[in-house]
Formats: sequence, structure tokens, C-alpha cells
Amino acid sequence: MRGYSEDYFSSRRMFNWGDEWHMSFAGCGFRSIYYVGALSCILERVPRLVCGASTFGGASSGCLVAAALAVGIPIEKLCFMILITAKEARKHILGVFHPRFSLLRVVQRSLLDMLPEDAHLRATGRLCVSLTQLSNGRNVLVSEFASRDELVQVLTCSCFFPIYCGFIPPSYRGVLYMDGALSNNMPLFEHRNTITLAPFSGESDICPTEGTFNFFEAHYSNVSIQVNTGNVHRVCTSFLPPRLEKLAEICHNGYMDALRFLKKQVLSDKFPCCEPAKMEDWKKTKMLLNNGGKRKEHQWLDQRLMENLPMGIRKVLCEVCRESYNAGSWWSSLTNILPVKMQTLLLLPFNISLHLFKRLGRERQTLRGHSRPLQTHTKTCRQ
Repeated sequence: MRGYSEDYFSSRRMFNWGDEWHMSFAGCGFRSIYYVGALSCILERVPRLVCGASTFGGASSGCLVAAALAVGIPIEKLCFMILITAKEARKHILGVFHPRFSLLRVVQRSLLDMLPEDAHLRATGRLCVSLTQLSNGRNVLVSEFASRDELVQVLTCSCFFPIYCGFIPPSYRGVLYMDGALSNNMPLFEHRNTITLAPFSGESDICPTEGTFNFFEAHYSNVSIQVNTGNVHRVCTSFLPPRLEKLAEICHNGYMDALRFLKKQVLSDKFPCCEPAKMEDWKKTKMLLNNGGKRKEHQWLDQRLMENLPMGIRKVLCEVCRESYNAGSWWSSLTNILPVKMQTLLLLPFNISLHLFKRLGRERQTLRGHSRPLQTHTKTCRQ
């Protein structure tokens, strides 16, 4: 645990356009949809804040967002990837613990589909991924990638949370690694001009705010998190994917939190990318959407959560939620029957235990192959 004084955080408040800047994304599991909303707001209003960033850092699911920005993947594709992964996990009664579902395999497959062939060339020097060595728990920051497959390996290693993602950690250059959030959940945090993002209320630049004053605050792995019931719920939904409608709400919250940050620290400087004319056009577009009779199109989503988001993000949210609503309606009706629901809840502990023992048995043979000592050739981020 690492503590920071109030003076340290206050010295980081004002953004300086004169120096190079970085963006860092904390690991947060399925709540990474929060970053989609935040980035859509920034790209809509001050695109230079993202396009001009020197380095993008991240750990766990945050490194996937950082990789998308470093490589140049549209955030609409990133939004689709997160929603589809959550949708796949929610198809099963046991969610991410179901024997037929492998979160790491889904992430790896999505990366191979999403990353271009020259992704490693684009990411080298601009992407900083946090890893945790399995043998000693030390943190390693990686920013150079020899190939596209190696980039996928690094991102997969940073997302591996023990037991939750399986028992056999993935390897990078012959060394076993696990979730980077366990040792450094906010890479590049030490740089003064780093914009930090986290979906947990705390001291990050872009994060949720709580209405009540918090006396207690935890600083772990370079992330400041307030101790409150809201953050307890946020941590739980990071591991257990909520309904797609809830993910749309989280995306909207990210948009509004980023807007608050821009108004306080960026737009107050009257940066030329945000002329009043553009803001006025945005208000007119919003009014047209409110009065354009679009409610039937998004009947499964709260209109108040959709109206602020850019059109591309709204289309992705609507499409995925509509498919999930139509495909899962009969199953939802069945599971809402009280006897079926009671039976499912009673068998849940047994099914989870059985699945864990099955997975452990399958992976024991593979684990023996990785037990020999290996050396690392990892290169670190530039300071």
C-alpha cells in the first residue's frame, strides 16, 4: 500500500498543454465500458487530448483500452467488444465461472479479430502495459513489441486474474505473468502530466463522485479508492458482468464524469478545439433527438442515458441490447419462475465448486510444463 499526501494530488490538478501528456487507465474488468463513455466525450469535444497524448498506459482491462487508443481502433469497436464479452458471460447460469466459458480465451479471440497486422509497430513506444511476475510479484512495464502475436500475449498476461481466469497463467517471452493491476494498476501515474481514469470514486482525474463526504480512502497499486458502498458495488460488478442496460448506464456515467473534468480543467482554458459554435450545434442536435420520436427504437434502454452519447456509441449499445433482449426473452421468462430460480440458487455453490475442481484437474498437466525456471527479456517503458 502506498500513500500520497493531499499536496501531491493538488499539484496534479491543473492540466498543462505545454508539456507532453499521458493517459492511464486502471483495471476494472467489465466496468471498462466506463472508459468508452469518457473517451467518447473527450473525442467529441477536445479530440487533441487523446490524439496528442504521448503514451497510453493501462493494467488488466485498462490495457485493452490503452491498446485500442495506441493502435488507432475506433472506440465503437472497443464498445462492441466489451458488450459482446459481457453478453457471452451472461449467457450461462454461472456466468464467468461456467465450464464452457473462458474469459481469457474470449479476450484473446477479440484481440486477434480487432488488432491490425501492424498493431505492434503502432503500439511500440506509445503503449505501456503493466504486468505482474508470478514468481515474485514484481511489476514489469512493457512498451516494446516484436510482433502482433507478442502484443496479444502481453495484453493477455495483464488480464489474467488467478482462479477467476483459470489456474494456468499465460506467458510472455517464457515468463509467467498475471494481472498487472495486482502490482501497478495505474502505470505512468508518477508522471506529473498524466490524465488518470478509473471507474471507482477517488482521486483519479476522471472518476465517479459520491454525494457524501468520505473519511476513509485506500491507496493501492497507485489508485486512490474511497471506502464506501458505491465502490463496493463497483468492484463486484467489475468481476460479475451486470445487465447490458446497466453497462449502458455506466457508459453514460463515464461521459458525464469526463465532461465535468473537461469543464473544470480543460475547457476553462478556452482551448481552440471547443468553439461555442460547436457546443451550440451539439445542443441543437440533442434537442432534435429528444423530440424526434426515437423512443421506440431504444425501448429497452433508458432515453436519459442515451441522449448525451455520440451517435456511433448509441448505435452499438442499441444493437447489442436489442439482440440480447430478443434472444434472451424466453430464457428470462423461464428463470423468473420462482421454483426454477430457487433451484438455481441452491445449486449455485455446488456448481461453482465442481467447475473449479474440473478446471484445476485439466490444467495440472499444463502447469508442470511451465514449472522450469525461465529468464525474462522484458523491456520497460521509457521514463
